[in-house]
Amino acid sequence: MRSLIREYHEMGRNCWIICLLVISSWGTQNAMSQAPVKSPPDRVIAMYFHRTQRCPTCKMMGGYSEQAVTKGFAKQLADGSVEFRMIDYEKKENAALAQAYKVKGPALIVAQIRSDKVRQYKDLEKIWSLVREKDKFIAYVQSNVKEYMD
Repeated sequence: MRSLIREYHEMGRNCWIICLLVISSWGTQNAMSQAPVKSPPDRVIAMYFHRTQRCPTCKMMGGYSEQAVTKGFAKQLADGSVEFRMIDYEKKENAALAQAYKVKGPALIVAQIRSDKVRQYKDLEKIWSLVREKDKFIAYVQSNVKEYMD
């Protein structure tokens, strides 16, 4: 009987070890497959700044902003010449970025980067008045991104 109990405990311990190895390998494989890609020195970045707690309107603006960039600039997103970021400006690690772009509330900022430096940027304030008109919202965002691509 004792040998059966010992065998059962060893089998359980071995099972835990195997589970831990499998789980740890997932993280390694994922980290390796998502190696950071160097951004080109000239690019356009659309940044949707939001609070930690977001109302339905702010969530909608973030979703529309992301959709405008991902659907309108798929090729440029793939080559890195256009980027989209969602940034929680209330988090400590994002405070300097929010301050640099003078963000005081939810905002969509489009920045033109040349030689890895911000050349110019714009706060797309009309997103607030266009949030209930999805097509106009998306067209507004896309036209501003295109303007900075040239």
